[in-house]
Amino acid sequence: MKKDRFEEGLGCCACNEETIAPSTGLTCADKKNIFTRREQEVLDEIREASLCASALKQEISRMDERGREEALIELERLRRLRAELEKERLAASEERMRLLGHL
Repeated sequence: MKKDRFEEGLGCCACNEETIAPSTGLTCADKKNIFTRREQEVLDEIREASLCASALKQEISRMDERGREEALIELERLRRLRAELEKERLAASEERMRLLGHL
């Protein structure tokens, strides 16, 4: 039966059949696309930092030398923040996979 479900696209990797939630119809593959609150918060912060960086990059070309230096410092701060947030995003994703029993 597990093989039939896999062939129909309802199953997944090496999970037990119990991992398919009959009440919701969600398979493990579906659950991989569901973000936890922690992941969503981190993704929102990443989007915000990216939008700020994009706006800053556009403004840099119109700034004088002093303003440009300050903007470049801020841009570097946003790059470091983005790198930290990416680490947090990966940790949150790993946490979700553990909660789902995949790790």
